[in-house]
Amino acid sequence: MSKDHVLTSFNTRISLRMSILEQLNDISTTVNNEINSIRLIDHPKGFELLPSRCEATSIKVLLEKHGLSYQVEIKSNVEYISTNGRFPVLIFNETDIVCGFSELVKYLWKRGYSLSEKLNQDEKCDMDIYTALIKRLEALELFTSWLIEDNYTHVTLPAYTSHTTWPLSAILPFYKKRQVYRLVASQGQWHDISSEMLMAETKDVASALTERLGDQGTFFKDGDTGQDVVTELDCLVYGHLNAIFMTKLPSYRMKRALGLHSRLIDYCKYVESKHGLRAQRERS
Repeated sequence: MSKDHVLTSFNTRISLRMSILEQLNDISTTVNNEINSIRLIDHPKGFELLPSRCEATSIKVLLEKHGLSYQVEIKSNVEYISTNGRFPVLIFNETDIVCGFSELVKYLWKRGYSLSEKLNQDEKCDMDIYTALIKRLEALELFTSWLIEDNYTHVTLPAYTSHTTWPLSAILPFYKKRQVYRLVASQGQWHDISSEMLMAETKDVASALTERLGDQGTFFKDGDTGQDVVTELDCLVYGHLNAIFMTKLPSYRMKRALGLHSRLIDYCKYVESKHGLRAQRERS
């Protein structure tokens, strides 16, 4: 057999193998883009803390807005199942693990699910800005749960240690509280970690959201029709506001600060009635 014939035969086999691999990759991509099942793993009812309740509400609202059904599973160790410290944990097609709202938005976007595809570039920049603003609200939620003593003693500590035994029931909350303190202290503009700081920061966030909404029903409108456009930002903001307003805590200055802005309460009621955002429609 000649050298040229050997090379030709080898190249043919390589080309055939590459073609098969490309076909398999196309099939794999198609299969991965299909969402056949979603498991949402969350804390037991009554033992979820304010930050995770806000995140869970936003996630459920987003899934429901996309028309994606999910199966709720309750596990006390959901925090340790998470790959990035965010929860609840979502398992897609029994293979893909997604943790937290931001990761969910990215995951869905890669599979063709987007609520903001009609926004122009400036509007998308605005959405990023106000999404970052909710990050500040998340830090305030952690502060409220972990660093206000009444809330920590009567709500956070019992809930956080409800499924652990000594000595873990003493060690884990100690480290978690220290972690939260460092996170809050790392906020560049927060020089004084106090209840007064909490009120001031919450009012700033509420004022910014209120100003952006103006007299609009949602944060963005369709440029052609003038109709409301419900985006991922609406799901995120509504999820946090709804959970904050619905949660009961012994010391809750954050809720009072937000409640001073009646526009935000009206916004929650509007998107519930007009656009069907419902945090309470939990499936189990």
